[in-house]
Amino acid sequence: MLEHVAANQTRFVAPGLAPDARGVALGRYVMVLLPSIDRVVGLFRGLSEKMSLDELLPALRIVQVRTPLSSRELLVQLPVGSSFAADSVAAVAALIGGMTFTGSAKHFVKYRDTRSPLGYDVDTLHAGAGDVVLYASDFVQVYGEERALDFARMTQTLSLTQERSDALAPSETALLRVVRGLFRPVLTYLHRNGVRCAAAAAEIPLGPGRDLERVFLLRCEDLPERMAQLFSSTPGVEVLRVKVDNVAVELGYRHPFELTSCSSVFDDEQFYLYSGAQDRLDILSRPPQFVDANTLVELGPLSEIVRAEASPAAAEDVKVPLRLVPVSGAQPPLVASRIPATEGERLKRLIYLLPPPVLARYGICVTDDFIYLLAETGVDFVPLGEMFWALAPGVFIPQGLSLLPRVAPDVLREHLGAIANQLFFFRRDEPEPLRFNRADFAPLGRHSLAQVVVREGSTTLLPAAPEIESLALLNDEIGLFPLWRFDGALPAEADDEQRLLTSAGEGEPPGVE
Repeated sequence: MLEHVAANQTRFVAPGLAPDARGVALGRYVMVLLPSIDRVVGLFRGLSEKMSLDELLPALRIVQVRTPLSSRELLVQLPVGSSFAADSVAAVAALIGGMTFTGSAKHFVKYRDTRSPLGYDVDTLHAGAGDVVLYASDFVQVYGEERALDFARMTQTLSLTQERSDALAPSETALLRVVRGLFRPVLTYLHRNGVRCAAAAAEIPLGPGRDLERVFLLRCEDLPERMAQLFSSTPGVEVLRVKVDNVAVELGYRHPFELTSCSSVFDDEQFYLYSGAQDRLDILSRPPQFVDANTLVELGPLSEIVRAEASPAAAEDVKVPLRLVPVSGAQPPLVASRIPATEGERLKRLIYLLPPPVLARYGICVTDDFIYLLAETGVDFVPLGEMFWALAPGVFIPQGLSLLPRVAPDVLREHLGAIANQLFFFRRDEPEPLRFNRADFAPLGRHSLAQVVVREGSTTLLPAAPEIESLALLNDEIGLFPLWRFDGALPAEADDEQRLLTSAGEGEPPGVE
């Protein structure tokens, strides 16, 4: 059974296990158990994208094994130097349904997972006969080796897969395989279009006991995309992409592996041509010797140069007027509006509802027939009249229309004779644009206020209070009902000092006898 590895553990039952720099139990190799050969291809396809397979090839082994129940599976043994590399292998293996183990010789234990971050060890070793023993969480399995698979042969015999969209990058080199009859026309075509290329002749064996086929190879630098598409659809011409120095793959197809990560499986003394459409690999016995195309193109005699003078007056015939035409699709923001004068009352009612920031953003210009509103940030708040959008700075076109011919904004303003702070409105019903000065547009918040009649207010001065020389404060007895029958008049016995407090006399309330 498996046991969890503890932190700082240094002794293990499984032979070959040792902690790495992170304390993870790791052997010299990682063993991946896979059920079929297509899973093996998937494993190396993922690994070739993440790491260089050339570093793993010296100790790489692919073995077909048999279980005691005579079922066959595949084991891939990869050398690892740290748990970081082992983590990459385990991640790719998990995606394709494989199981990852680690060890050094015959015994391999399950590699670490989330339940045991530092890995696993075994309590006892299996004593059964076999070439490989795998220890998992729920089983211990013994395998016997049947045969080994050659990785280089597997790489060279795999079929290409088709790509939906594939284009040459500017830094990539294209290789054209051309049949004998098209070699000279294709070479001349490339030379006339200024494509740098070199040519070579090659002989490809058609099969055992058969003659050799003579083909021509054209190596092109910076082949334009239109030419690559043209040659791809031309019978007798095949466009290939140079992956490494001696390997080329047909454009529109890709090898299951990233060939740049396993270039050592290809012999440097040979040249490999992968054809996706024909599903075959052509191997040249030696690399082709390319010759610059400039030395191969035949140069004919120069033709007589005919000189003719063009008349400047003929250029007047090609001048075309500006026309408003309907357009479809997304429209740019609307920045101006033309409102008939008859809708002025509606605009007045709408002004009462607009917030102060909107009023400050609008400019207004009133003519005899129309009211023009201008807002550089959009006129969405005023859904009145005909809307305009800015074709160029200061040039406004009705919504749903555009100008033909389509010229640059600075050319259009120059053609209109525009100067700084001038605005031009093109109208549907008039061929000539209407010109305004930017100063003609006053702020809407200031222009919309009507004249306010201000009247002077009159004031009336109150009479001055009489001067009082002195006051006397009386503190007489007031009785039980001091305010009964008080009429506000001072009693007759008040002296000349104008007493402020007085008694209204004692009396009895109504109904009291």
